Amino acid sequence: MTRPRKQIQDLKMLQINIRVTLEEQLQIEEYSKCFGLSVTQFIRIRSLKKQLPKHSMPSINRELFIELSRIGNNLNQLTKKANQNHSDVKGLYVELLDLNTKLNEIKIAFLL
Repeated sequence: MTRPRKQIQDLKMLQINIRVTLEEQLQIEEYSKCFGLSVTQFIRIRSLKKQLPKHSMPSINRELFIELSRIGNNLNQLTKKANQNHSDVKGLYVELLDLNTKLNEIKIAFLL
């Protein structure tokens, strides 16, 4: 038994090409993988504002959750310090750089 032929209006005959940065490409591929879609399917659904299928987020392990909580607490403390006095801007900058480094390490570990 053969597959039924598509109607002429249902055929996908046109092609659209877009240029993206490497970072954008990786991000799009990651999102499409989370939803179990190909990049083409993901872009088509998102651009036409259709409903994405339900997906399950990967479970975050306990160590990662604890580290993210610590970083969030540190960020809250730094924000409070910055709002109270502006005299130690250099110290705050160093602490923010440290937090940024930790976040980047977590991103790398989580994506690999």
